[in-house]
Amino acid sequence: MDSAVSSHLSLLSTPELQKAGVPFWVFYLLLSVILLLVFINFLQKKDLRQRISYVLASPRRRFSRLRIEVLLKREESKKSELLKRLGEMTSIQWPDLPEIEEISREIKTLEEKNTSLQAEWHRIYKQLENLKQEKNRLLSSPGPDDNLKARLTELENRIAEQEEELKQVQASIVTTDEQLEPYHQTIGHIMYRLRPDREDLAFLYFQIDSLENKIRQLKDKLEKL
Repeated sequence: MDSAVSSHLSLLSTPELQKAGVPFWVFYLLLSVILLLVFINFLQKKDLRQRISYVLASPRRRFSRLRIEVLLKREESKKSELLKRLGEMTSIQWPDLPEIEEISREIKTLEEKNTSLQAEWHRIYKQLENLKQEKNRLLSSPGPDDNLKARLTELENRIAEQEEELKQVQASIVTTDEQLEPYHQTIGHIMYRLRPDREDLAFLYFQIDSLENKIRQLKDKLEKL
């Protein structure tokens, strides 16, 4: 296309054309054709068009684009969260579903580990609460003595140890959840595509459908800016 434009431009500057005394309307006609070719070539280069559009955009237009991009990111995050929830429900209620059987086997170990860690967290939390209650009872006791002080020191050390252990278990739970998340996302995408007719999933389908429409509309707006 660029070579064609260059060849047409060269025609306008040839000595033969100038000597022939070509009428002005012919000159303007040729010029119009060349400009049309340049315009068509410009339209075909999407990246160049977008860069020029951004540079020439007014601050208000740039702000509108930024606002839409923020909204788009938020709606996509909501959709991702709903798909994850759909995957979690599916893996719990229908782990033997043929479409997710292989993935279910992969996440079974992680889910069992997660359940065990949560049970451990509740056990430590209960012990920690008992230790704190005992400490409060001793602090409210009349007349401190050496035995009371020694027991308080022991309780404070044990409380500190239990709190640290509780933090470690909590961190392990978070890590396991993060490892499970992509599996649940995958299952959610599969179930949303299959859309089995189940009443308990209908509302999730509806929510994801609504977000899909919003995301599509926002992308269309971005294209038009």
